Amino acid sequence: MQHAFAARDDRPWAFFTNDEARWMTAVVDVFIPQDEFPSASQAGVVDFIDYQMATAYGAGKGLYLEPPFPDGAVAEQGYQLEFTPAQLLRQGIEQARQLGDFATMDATARADHVEELSNRDDFIGTLIAELWKLTRQGYFADPIYLGNHDYAGWRMVGFPGAHAYYTERVDEHERSVTPPPRGIAHDRGGSPYPPRAIGGGSD
Repeated sequence: MQHAFAARDDRPWAFFTNDEARWMTAVVDVFIPQDEFPSASQAGVVDFIDYQMATAYGAGKGLYLEPPFPDGAVAEQGYQLEFTPAQLLRQGIEQARQLGDFATMDATARADHVEELSNRDDFIGTLIAELWKLTRQGYFADPIYLGNHDYAGWRMVGFPGAHAYYTERVDEHERSVTPPPRGIAHDRGGSPYPPRAIGGGSD
């Protein structure tokens, strides 16, 4: 399905519908809002999550999906649901959208609403916890996975990147340098897949 902003970006979503992508944008931008660095959606986090849900991870490959699901000693012991991550997102977004319309909320109300959802001890609370994890991954992963556009996350924390070659500096001895961040598939011209501009309209 081609998304509603084809005139600006002709890439189809791999998993999300346009309405799901707009909802995701509101949530991830609560987690990482814009300041001197780009917000989560500006850094491509929605694209990252969309891509992840279309992969084997989204389909639950390697995850334990059969009951029983005993409670872990701590929440950090991980994912235990009968739903794949893609099913969790699709069903969770559908349920969460019935509890509030982000389009009618200002930034403060959106943040309060996401906090309310995160405090729920149910399917929606699990969804928000999963999205917080995916948001962090998308903001700091190598840009080859469609997030961390223009190395926003790496610039935020001062990480020089995952590149392994300094051929242009091989003959510069005893000189301290702080190179700009570069990823696995670094392109000096910028990412071939900048984050989408997600805004109004519907499916």
